[in-house]
Amino acid sequence: MHVNEPHRHTSNVHCFQSSMENTFMGAALPRPLKELWEFFPPLKEASMKLRDIPVKLLDPKGLLYVGQKEYAGTSPIDNSISYLGTDSATTCHIAVLRETGSGATCIGHFDGSATYKGVHGMLKNIMDIAGSVTGRFELTLAGGFNDERRISSQISDELLYEFNSHPQDVHLMCATISDMNTVMKEGTPFPVIYGLGVDMKHREIFPATFVDRGPDYPLRNAMRMFDWQDSFPCIYNFHLRRIVIQPFNYCVDDVSCVDKFINLTDKEILMKFSTSPKQEPPNFVEDFRNTFIHIRIHPTPMRSLFKNGLPRYYKQSPEGLWVDSGHSYR
Repeated sequence: MHVNEPHRHTSNVHCFQSSMENTFMGAALPRPLKELWEFFPPLKEASMKLRDIPVKLLDPKGLLYVGQKEYAGTSPIDNSISYLGTDSATTCHIAVLRETGSGATCIGHFDGSATYKGVHGMLKNIMDIAGSVTGRFELTLAGGFNDERRISSQISDELLYEFNSHPQDVHLMCATISDMNTVMKEGTPFPVIYGLGVDMKHREIFPATFVDRGPDYPLRNAMRMFDWQDSFPCIYNFHLRRIVIQPFNYCVDDVSCVDKFINLTDKEILMKFSTSPKQEPPNFVEDFRNTFIHIRIHPTPMRSLFKNGLPRYYKQSPEGLWVDSGHSYR
């Protein structure tokens, strides 16, 4: 079933409704972005429905968690992973991409930098996991809010542009982003959804938060904050069934300012490092302090953490928790 749109749109962007039918919804995304849901009512319905799902608290067992500027993917045949997830997104956005034939699913956390790397990395990763693609690619987006600086809407635009620029057709199933993800509290805008979880067995996506964010989390945050290469890493090797942290180093100037950062007050950390200080979740300040402490303990990670330039590997224990397997994937 083809759904026509107004003739004023001329680009080749594809946007698809939130039913399981392969329904073409037009050739361009409307501007301003908030008109997206008005042009495509089924997309609006799906986006509002995601907002209304109660938040689930997921424990670490069987969880593959990605942090800011990371992505990871798996499929239902991977018995190590029950859930994918990420949270702590304020202006940040979360993307969940699924290939319907194999059920291969990838999740990414976008902050507005290295968006091209993240989007194209996710698509490459999911095609590698799926092998032969027999289904279609379905995309769920969530995160951001109506922030004063309009950072969220910029990230929304960048994500939609990059997914569209890939030659692989992507079906936009849900877009609970920016204006759609905003709730007012005493006159101040806040995000409705801060995190998403993906149930790999039942193929369900829902708002989520987490008690544990996986191994080497301060080190992974340090990579995001201080890696000069502006990386957007895939942290899970599906074929090895291992979390993999690739070697990297800090800049000397970055390490020298860590003591100053550690001594900042909570308010100063929020004001200096957050794009939305009023809306940050409770773990924001603690995560930053833990990262600064980690850098002070390991000022030269290539020496103390990545022996002989080798990655750090984590495998799952029989209890479903991540355990250090050293510098070997065996």
